[in-house]
Amino acid sequence: MRRNGSRGVTLIELFFGLGLVAVLAGLAAPGWRSALRAGAVRSATFELMAGLQQTRARSIVEARPGVLCLSDSAGNCLGTEGPASAWASFLDVKGSPLPLAGRSLGAGVTLRASRPQLTFWPDARAASTGTLTICDTQGVAAPRAIVLSQTGRARLEAPVANACR
Repeated sequence: MRRNGSRGVTLIELFFGLGLVAVLAGLAAPGWRSALRAGAVRSATFELMAGLQQTRARSIVEARPGVLCLSDSAGNCLGTEGPASAWASFLDVKGSPLPLAGRSLGAGVTLRASRPQLTFWPDARAASTGTLTICDTQGVAAPRAIVLSQTGRARLEAPVANACR
């Protein structure tokens, strides 16, 4: 069949091109999944680190104990070490909490801790030391750990083996 100068593509060429795009997309999908999961864990880690630093700073400035606790999605502190779907921070003002910040973790990300609450004294020392571990529930991304020292400094560290189980 003659094309008479037509510059379009045939149906066979179109299907071949779409098939090639589908194969390439199928090969790229697992890489994207792991990158998205690692990004979710990294984002939750940095938000938690910022929450710890904010709680410590406000505790010093306001001269009141500051508390960061594992919480549910509504912001209520949990009494267990995890897994938790969120965290919340507040100042302890004469026995009643003054909310500072809180975040719900992304879908498929959980938080475990060696203590359900971490307390900062107003004189720049941490009253309680602890390790917070951010885990991917799907097991695709590697977990991350934040260690809070007695001086109130938070640092990133490699998590202990099986910390997310």
